[in-house]
Formats: sequence, structure tokens, C-alpha cells
Amino acid sequence: MMNGPFELFAGTPYGQFRLLRWEGVTPPVLFLHGLTALADAWTPVVECLGADRPECLALDQRGHGDSFAPATGYAIGDFVGDVRAVLGPLRIDRPHLVGHSMGACVALVAAARHPELFRTVTVVDIGPERWTKNWTETVAAIDRMPERFSRDEAVAFLTRNRPTPPDRLKLLLSRVGEAEDGTFRWRGSPEAWKQAVRSHRSRDFWADWGGLSIPALLIRGGASAELRGPVGDEMRRRNPSVGYEEYEGVGHNIPLLAPERLAASLSRFWRTQR
Repeated sequence: MMNGPFELFAGTPYGQFRLLRWEGVTPPVLFLHGLTALADAWTPVVECLGADRPECLALDQRGHGDSFAPATGYAIGDFVGDVRAVLGPLRIDRPHLVGHSMGACVALVAAARHPELFRTVTVVDIGPERWTKNWTETVAAIDRMPERFSRDEAVAFLTRNRPTPPDRLKLLLSRVGEAEDGTFRWRGSPEAWKQAVRSHRSRDFWADWGGLSIPALLIRGGASAELRGPVGDEMRRRNPSVGYEEYEGVGHNIPLLAPERLAASLSRFWRTQR
């Protein structure tokens, strides 16, 4: 039985990044999480890949988790530069690249602009369109988030007071950490999250989407409000070479809501590229 995850830190010219690593076979996979999340969000998917999984690495992106959080510098190019920077110290050679939400936008741009660095790319539930309403509502939602809270308050906020299985609750609570005064705070910078979504959703990446040249897969949650149906249809029209799957009835957070199905889709896709 292969082990993991192991926590490691990679130093780059930009700053230090936290990653999780699960042992496995080559070629490796690099996972990129969504806005406000961190590397731990990929744990259910990696576990569902099974005993013969590839080596898996998940990155805390800048401003998230325990990676560095500069005061500014949250354009898409900054995130793509980070992905490129961690490949060297970790000796990751042409990984499969997988991203969800914000991480999917980073993944598609990285793969389009640096195809020589990646074996395949999987874009999970994000579109390349400019969307002002999306970022303004997201920024407002982040502003409403508590800055510090008790553990019970954290549980209530993260679960929306809904019954939550222990394993899922543990995953949700990985987003917060306990401070010296006993209160809990977010692992990451809410100010960074606001800068990132404002920057990314204030421009479009249709040219990058159309320019994808390596094997690519697009996955949409059928009940997702983030990757809207008409946008998904337009993505398929503009780049018909990209594979497409839609999970009926599944919302935006596919890695949490449908990890087994996502793991199966990834395994099938990677097998076709060997």
C-alpha cells in the first residue's frame, strides 16, 4: 500500500510553497485547487485513484494555505509562473495537470502557453469568459466571512449547519488553523483571494482555450452555476479537440461532491495518453 500524503515545502524565486505528495508511479500528476481552498481539497480524489495511482502532488497556491502570500501579485500570470517554478525543485517531469475552479483557469492558461511542460491538462468546472457579476459577488461573500471564530463557529460556517460526514468535516476544517489565543482563522489570505478572483474574472482567456494543443479534458458539473451550460457549449464549439464530460446533478465543487467519479474520469483519460 502506497503512503501519503506527505507535506513538503518548495522554495522558488517567488517564495515558499506548501505541497502534499502521495507516492505512486510515473508519470506524476499536479493538482491545483480552487479559490479559498488548499492542497488538501484533492485528498478524496487521490484516495479514489486506488492502489496503482500515479505519484500525486497538490499545491497550495499563492495566498492560500501555508504558501507565501504577497501583498500584491495575483494575476493569472503570477499563478502560472508559480506552477512553472515548483516543477524544477520537485523534479517533476511533464506531469498531468489537473485544476478545479480557479486552479482550472490557471491550469488551462499554463498548458496553453507552456505545452512542453505538461503531458495532459484537465479543466474541472470553470470557463474562460470574463464575468463581472461573478467576481463582485465573490468578493462580497469573502467580505462577509468571519475573520476569527471558535471551532464550533467554524464548523457551523463551513457546513452551513448541515449534517456532514466526519471525513468531509475533517477536510473542510483543514481550511482553518488555530491561533495562539485559541481562536480559529483561515489558512490563507482573504485579501489575496479577493485580488485573485477580481483579476482572473475581469478578463477572458478564450484565446488560451482555443490554443490548447496538448491532450485536454473538460469536466462540468451538470448542476454547476460556475461553469454555465451555454459557456460549456461554446467551449466545445471553439475547441472540439478537447474531451468533454458532464456529471448530471453535481454542483461546482466536483472534487468534494463526486471524487470517485472524477477519479474514474481522470484514470480513463490518462490511460488513453500512454
